[in-house]
Amino acid sequence: MLFKLVGGTMVIISCSMIGFLMAGYYQIRPKILRNLQTAISMLETEINYGRSPLPEALKNIAEKCDKEVSELFMNTMKYLSERSGLTAGEAWEKALEAFAPNSNLNRGDFEILSAFGKYLGATDIQDQIKNIKLTLTHLRQQEVAALEERQKNEKLWRYLGVLSGIMIFLLLY
Repeated sequence: MLFKLVGGTMVIISCSMIGFLMAGYYQIRPKILRNLQTAISMLETEINYGRSPLPEALKNIAEKCDKEVSELFMNTMKYLSERSGLTAGEAWEKALEAFAPNSNLNRGDFEILSAFGKYLGATDIQDQIKNIKLTLTHLRQQEVAALEERQKNEKLWRYLGVLSGIMIFLLLY
């Protein structure tokens, strides 16, 4: 009887943890989107007021922003500094590909970031600022959608984890 109780408790705890892990996904995405907005706003400041060269601006941003997104900017700077003939847009795209597997962003988020990179360093300052503002607008919309998705699904996954653990416990015992 004691083994059944211990086993059942482990099943409930395991299922609950799975539910909480799935709920955690919905907490991370809005945070990353917010951090990306902050970093891209910093890039706007570097370009518009600091008049920094792009690799230097990217390095400054990577050093100042949160670790979730600093890798993206640091890798872009490294690819640009290697003098391998990559344009800024190509370096951004390559860094974005390296960033993708470790992030919780969805396809729409990456499409926005990819579109942003196509014009990075390819136009004059005014067009760069317009591109940044457009990207920030799209990222804000994605953040709002991510927050709505979080509200809708976070509790669902938590309850689903706990209740499925209880259901399995009841079915087995």
